[in-house]
Amino acid sequence: MLMDLVNAKSGEKVAVLCFRWVVTAILCSILLFVLSGCGCEHKTARKQTKPRSKTALEIVCPLCGSKVSDRSAIDRRVVAVKIGNDPGSRPQTGLTSACVVYEEVIEGGITRFLALYLCRDCETIGPVRSARPADVDIAFPYYPVFAHCGGARSTLEIIKVSGIADLDELTWTGAYWRLKSKRAPYNLYTASERLRQAGASSYPFTGTNKPAFLFMSKKQQQDATKKRERLLSAHAQTQTGGEQEQGGPVAVNNVYVPYKKPCDVRWSFNPADGNFLRFVSGTPQLDLNTGKQVSASTVIIQYVTVGATSLRDVRGATTPDLGIVGSGRAQVFTCGLMFDANWEKLSRASHTVFRDNSGKVIKIKPGSVWVEIVGSQYQATFD
Repeated sequence: MLMDLVNAKSGEKVAVLCFRWVVTAILCSILLFVLSGCGCEHKTARKQTKPRSKTALEIVCPLCGSKVSDRSAIDRRVVAVKIGNDPGSRPQTGLTSACVVYEEVIEGGITRFLALYLCRDCETIGPVRSARPADVDIAFPYYPVFAHCGGARSTLEIIKVSGIADLDELTWTGAYWRLKSKRAPYNLYTASERLRQAGASSYPFTGTNKPAFLFMSKKQQQDATKKRERLLSAHAQTQTGGEQEQGGPVAVNNVYVPYKKPCDVRWSFNPADGNFLRFVSGTPQLDLNTGKQVSASTVIIQYVTVGATSLRDVRGATTPDLGIVGSGRAQVFTCGLMFDANWEKLSRASHTVFRDNSGKVIKIKPGSVWVEIVGSQYQATFD
């Protein structure tokens, strides 16, 4: 009887222990399941909240703001080419492929171009002409290989002392060729990749290309387009014929750059693509490579103080001294709007900065940029 009782109590203890083990196992399983579930939810939440930004993946050219698919297109040296603009040089080749083009006055009021190439290669560029002193101040902050055909002795000395990567045709003949179909001096041509290859050993590129301008986002471009439409529908008229809100930008259709004939320029805004089309002496300026009319997303009029140098061309005309380093007034035309501006270039090695009257750097539409360098005694007009 006593043994039965002991056995019974032992059995109860075993049963109780077994029950506790089962309960404990079930509770542990439930806890592990809950914790596992929390972990899954946490991972899922992290995946869902992780930002997906297409903008972060976009690669843009630091010179013109255009999108590029391959970073190698911008991780290389800029090419700067001096191109003629007198009637014998027209139609030029390669202007539509340039990221930035500067137009500057030389002897007798004739203008020439300094075209800069980075994200787009061009197989034919020209005609290549001789350098001027202002070219170094303009090109230097881009750290390009500088392509030109000679220049005055003092100009060549300025180029040499500056340390710019000089690819003068008189020394680097293999980077150029002459067309038999054109007469000298309008028959010298080159190519962007040929220039890079020619200068690769003497001027290896190890740096990065810094942005020359600030560019609008797509939303800012849309807002600028709407602003222009509102201004055009308004009744207020400025003295120049454009539509303006007090203290704000002006809506424009045409911009007239006061260069002397045969280099006088008109830029006509094309609402279809939001760019300006270029006319020279009333005629559309064409690119011989593409057959298309030259256009620009942004046109900047930079007013400079023009002085005289001791240099003269073969006709005895004086080479002007363009005050590229310094400050002055400007006008920025982008998205069919004109912004009053001031420019400042602190040193040869720094980019020119264009600010509005409140001191903010003006953002421009991505695409090719043309900078028209004009003497401060003149004034561009627009309507």
